[in-house]
Amino acid sequence: MENTRPFIFFLTLEERLPEQFYTFDRIFKEYDYILVPVRVDQLQQLVASTEQNHVMVISCTTNFREYRLFNEKVRKILKYVLKSRRLSFVQLSSFAKLNDTRAYNLTKNYFFLKAPVDARELTERMISFHDQKSEKSQIWPGGHKSLAGVA
Repeated sequence: MENTRPFIFFLTLEERLPEQFYTFDRIFKEYDYILVPVRVDQLQQLVASTEQNHVMVISCTTNFREYRLFNEKVRKILKYVLKSRRLSFVQLSSFAKLNDTRAYNLTKNYFFLKAPVDARELTERMISFHDQKSEKSQIWPGGHKSLAGVA
C-alpha cells in the first residue's frame, strides 16, 4: 500500500491567501501534512471527489471583511456540506459563533474556536482528530470474519 501524505484544507475567502494560511502551512509541514487552499465553490466537489477517507477544512476569520465574506459565501452552503460525514469543519474566528449553530451541532463535525488560538496546539489537535477519523472510517463495521478452515 502506498504511503501518501494526508491533506488538510484551508478555506480561502479571497484571491490572496491570508497570513494564517502560511502559519498553519509551516506547522502542518513539520508533521508531514499538506495544507491545501480551497475556495468555497469547491467544498462540495471536494467531499465527493477526494480519495481521503476524511476531509478536514479550517477557516479563519480575523477581521470584519473576512467575517462578512464568510457570512455571504460560506454560511449558506455550510449546513449542506456538513451533511457529509466525511467532512469536518473547524472555524477559527475573532467573532462570535454563528447564531445557527444548532443546525451544525447536530452533525457533530462543525467546531468553533474563538481566536486567538495557539496555531501549533490547534494543528496538533487537528492532526490527532484527522488520524482518529481516518482510522475509524477504515474499520470494517461488520466485525472480524473468522479465517478458520480457509485453505
